[in-house]
Amino acid sequence: MPGVLGRTYFKTTLTLPSLLEEDPHFTVPPSTKLVCTIGPVSNDVDTLTHMLRTGMSIARFDFSYGDQQLHQTSIDNLRKASKATRTLCATMMDTLGPEIVVTNRPSEPIKLEAGQTVLLTCDGSKQANSSTLPIAYPSLAGTGILPGRSVFVGQYLFTGSESTSAYLTVQQVDASDMSAVCVVQNSCVLEGVQLTVHIGNMKNTAPILSESDKQALLQFGKPNKIDFVALSFTRCAQDVKDARAHLDKIGMRETKIIAKIENMEGLVNYREIMEHCDVMLLSRGSMGNCVDPEKMFLAQKMLLRECNLAGKPVYVTRVVDTMTDAPRPTRAEATDVANLVLDGADGIVLGSETFRGKFAVACADTVLAICRQAELCFDSFAYYQSVMDFAGYHSINPDISKTEALATAAVRAATKLQAALIVVFTVTGRTARLIAKYRPQQPILTVVLPSKHADVYAPEDESGSSSAAAEAAAGAAAGAEDPEVVVPRLSTNGLKWHCTGDFVARQCLQYRGVLPVCADPSLGSPDGAILKAALHEANKRGLIRGGDRVVVSQCPRINERFPVMAEAGVVKILTISDNGVTPADPVVVHDDGMQRCTSRHVFGSQDAVHDCSDLV
Repeated sequence: MPGVLGRTYFKTTLTLPSLLEEDPHFTVPPSTKLVCTIGPVSNDVDTLTHMLRTGMSIARFDFSYGDQQLHQTSIDNLRKASKATRTLCATMMDTLGPEIVVTNRPSEPIKLEAGQTVLLTCDGSKQANSSTLPIAYPSLAGTGILPGRSVFVGQYLFTGSESTSAYLTVQQVDASDMSAVCVVQNSCVLEGVQLTVHIGNMKNTAPILSESDKQALLQFGKPNKIDFVALSFTRCAQDVKDARAHLDKIGMRETKIIAKIENMEGLVNYREIMEHCDVMLLSRGSMGNCVDPEKMFLAQKMLLRECNLAGKPVYVTRVVDTMTDAPRPTRAEATDVANLVLDGADGIVLGSETFRGKFAVACADTVLAICRQAELCFDSFAYYQSVMDFAGYHSINPDISKTEALATAAVRAATKLQAALIVVFTVTGRTARLIAKYRPQQPILTVVLPSKHADVYAPEDESGSSSAAAEAAAGAAAGAEDPEVVVPRLSTNGLKWHCTGDFVARQCLQYRGVLPVCADPSLGSPDGAILKAALHEANKRGLIRGGDRVVVSQCPRINERFPVMAEAGVVKILTISDNGVTPADPVVVHDDGMQRCTSRHVFGSQDAVHDCSDLV
């Protein structure tokens, strides 16, 4: 893709002396999202509460480590912390996938000396020691392992600064393809909860979901309504399709898929992967074993830019490894975090820093503070212009959908009028994604309304009562069995609502700048009481104040499946009154094909969308 690396979107009015001044108190949260890996040092209620208040958006449960009971305790404690803080937090389940690990380890550490040889073997009967490392892989045949290839062996969530990782060079591959003799390049002590193995440029033919992954999805992912499943070592689009089919099969249709790009196969096929997954994640730790150090920045910038242009959320790992053991990041790490924000990353993933680090909460706070400063210097309008130019939307006859046109209009209006907030009404979250794609400087308060599905409620029988199955489905969907659910519960007369609002609201946390809230449709229409409630919530959070302008975006829809928002799409500009709730200059849009309003700015599409694929 020509010119995919784009440019750096940096601007600032600061002077160097002003850097010494104390920062003001910020009421608007950082736009960049933070994923924290939950582990033994961070899975208690108190720590999770502090991390939520700091700004954790997504909690990651990595099944490469620990048993199901450990992760269940962690997610139970997360729910308690979410209830205590009244904070939405999405959940991510990270699979083991085709990851290769050292098996049959002794209780004591394994010492290796530089220059010695060690046998890497697929024979599962061998005991791991300083001369032999058995790995969980059936055969080296077809993997592409050759003399001269590099092999990395290190502890789970290694930082690179420990002396617990070994760099090996393949010297000879056995004729049976069951083992390889390797030369150790550095002296080290192999220890840690798990030792992972990365073979350079390996062609891994193992299934994307291992049997243990499938069991964990069924026993942990489904009952806990996990929002995202991260596919470790995603290699091609077929991996994503296979995972999607399995999730649908076991009843996890609403769960989104994160494709982790962490090997050469995934990097080569990243464009086809991007088309089928919901989120992209660049795992720099594993990828660093496949890409030369001097070329790593090219892979990173290229992947981020293409995801940005496609409106695909993208996350990056391994940012402040030093804070696993130290209370402050290095200067290089701090600059790295800021550059990720300027390059358009939706979020940052913390691994060892919060999994086993000594300063989990301080690390989360530090990373978000860096993100906030970088966002203040982010040239959002130049970014908006670049995405518009690339898509050809500035041409005379642009090929643009109604929903995309409304999203661009909302962002442009908010920028030109220096609005304080963008309010979005959505059912599936797509409107929020499209607006977040253009990286506006304003926070995007996303009001999620529930959808009504015909297959969830059944017609009443002659006695006037619904079937037991429909009652159970409706009750479960409304969170009846979960007293700690954060979102509002729904109540209707006659119809059984399947509340996807909680799922969609949490999943909207993946988008940069989006602040999701759930709405009860019994309040009335989105234009009335729900909008007023949203503005009241924005005022309470310190997002708006009297005199501020607010852009309200709603996509076009008239469809039986989505009766809560049956009106033409429109972008409206409101001015907030002194009480911070009531619009002082409201817009009135009639559904008779004409637009009449009391405000000066209205962008609208009076064409209703009947194709469900275009609903957002």
